[in-house]
Amino acid sequence: MELAYKELKESKKTELALLQLKSLRSQMNPHFIFNSLNSIQDLILQQNTDSSYDYVVLFSQLVRNTLNYSNKNFIAIDKELEFLEIYLQLEKLRFEDDFTYTIQHTNTEGLLVPSLIVQPFIENALIHGLLHKAGKKQLTIDFTFTDHLLCTIIDNGIGRKEAKKIQERQGNHHESFALNAIQQRLEILKDQYGTDVGYQIFDLYNDQLAIGTRVEIRMPFQKKY
Repeated sequence: MELAYKELKESKKTELALLQLKSLRSQMNPHFIFNSLNSIQDLILQQNTDSSYDYVVLFSQLVRNTLNYSNKNFIAIDKELEFLEIYLQLEKLRFEDDFTYTIQHTNTEGLLVPSLIVQPFIENALIHGLLHKAGKKQLTIDFTFTDHLLCTIIDNGIGRKEAKKIQERQGNHHESFALNAIQQRLEILKDQYGTDVGYQIFDLYNDQLAIGTRVEIRMPFQKKY
């Protein structure tokens, strides 16, 4: 009887975690779509017809993928890489030639990863790190698998300290909703898959001059084979 009760308790805990994951993803999608539509509106207002058309085509692909992936706990890493590639193509239309990016992956063949985890960190790097930077804007995303799966995101933006000053000058004290949702998802995943799940943010300096930010995300994974 005691064993049956324990199994039921664990089953309910897993069910609750899955429901929380689905709830957080459903909250995050409108936020993401709203930001993309704002970018389309900016291009239309600038009368940039060609770019706005390209943006709409890519955006439709992105929405389709978001809807397909949002009800899945894990997706093939190839699908995640494709999703991020489309997203960054959209952002490149907005940032134009000043923005370059690289997506790298090492030893990740056959892995499944949590869906829609990485994109909000990239969005955060773009909006807070690179948007206000003059000159060339660079972003690198690297997935590396050893005994754990690590995603590293590096930007050469203005850094968190300067970004916070700009937010305060603009009267914007709102924290990233998507990152808050991701934090909650990672906490649930940590409970399910162990302690080696979470993220850290590092400020990058050269002789005390801010030269960007590095984010390291330790992600749970599954193997297809």
